[in-house]
Amino acid sequence: MRVYFDNLFADFAHVSLNKKKESLCGDFYIMEERGSDTVLVLSDGLGSGVKANILATLTAKMLCTMMIKKIHLEEAVKTIAEALPVCHERQLAYATFLAMKITGRHVYLATYDNPGLILLRKGKVFHYEEQIHLINEKEIREAEFDLQKDDMLILMSDGVTNAGMGKTTDGGWGYEEVEKFCEQKYRPNLSAQRMAVDIAEACVDLNLNETDDDITVLTIRLCEPLVTNLMIGPPSKMEKDEDFLRVFFGEKGQHIVCGGTTAKFVANYLGEEVVTIKGSETDVVPAMSTLKGVDMVTEGYLTLKQLVAYSNRWLSDSMAVIGISKQKDAAAKLAVELFERSSEINIFFGNARNPAYKELNIDSSEKLRLTYKLKEHLERAGKKVRMNIW
Repeated sequence: MRVYFDNLFADFAHVSLNKKKESLCGDFYIMEERGSDTVLVLSDGLGSGVKANILATLTAKMLCTMMIKKIHLEEAVKTIAEALPVCHERQLAYATFLAMKITGRHVYLATYDNPGLILLRKGKVFHYEEQIHLINEKEIREAEFDLQKDDMLILMSDGVTNAGMGKTTDGGWGYEEVEKFCEQKYRPNLSAQRMAVDIAEACVDLNLNETDDDITVLTIRLCEPLVTNLMIGPPSKMEKDEDFLRVFFGEKGQHIVCGGTTAKFVANYLGEEVVTIKGSETDVVPAMSTLKGVDMVTEGYLTLKQLVAYSNRWLSDSMAVIGISKQKDAAAKLAVELFERSSEINIFFGNARNPAYKELNIDSSEKLRLTYKLKEHLERAGKKVRMNIW
């Protein structure tokens, strides 16, 4: 989901790991926007598996809907308490929650029996004031504060704070230790996805490579939007060359060129030389190059094909960023640039025929198909994508 708070991009990420042997996660989150309001609710259902998933899903969805419709929290909590099904094993209709409404840069936070939100400001934990209210005999912690540029918000289920219990820790990892960990991991421009994955990976390590409970981490980083302009191929008609290049380099942000022929085309325009980066090739992906005036240069078709394969992994596995970022090939570097770091992507697709494709038995329409698939994956990952075909 693409979210902006007062012209700042909300880099949003999540990791959810099911408790071992469970097919469903007992945690559930939902985010909705209406007008200037954005509501995010994380709920943790009692127990694990199907029952917990039902409890968490109902709680999160109902609470989010009522908050987005501006129904008072007391009425919302009462409605949820009356509506939740009862767990027959423990005779409790029970789910914890952390609910957050953001309007502009103003945050309203309500927490019930859930680990509190961690707010990192300039890399350090910022302790906001909380008020405690009893609603239907439930202790609700409420807080309000304003966000600043580069703030990072971290929400979690108790699978994080309880990590390692009975194995590597006596009483679990603990909220304060999680705060210290987040401070240690933080660095300027650290992506929301990387922080979420680092926390989840630490939980698995504390559990001795297992998930002893459902683990969910949600992170939001407020930052300036990063625009990436991606050129794939020269335009179909030579008379369009000048306009194509002028528009491409006229866009703000970083500029990436995919394709050997395309790189030479750009080099002629810039009056510079394309230089191959020795040792950057792999068995699957050709070498990268350098070109003064361009931020990244890769080969075209084979790199694009591998990039789409990486993007499939990125979408299907919230922990995939670890494995992909360790790869040294051009497609992996491009995946990290587009999926982890960029907020907006402008794709400039040139429809010129490439004579080399015929020799390599490559269908000329395949590159366009791959580009559309990349666009789809980027949008599913919450990126704002604009595609220009020349």
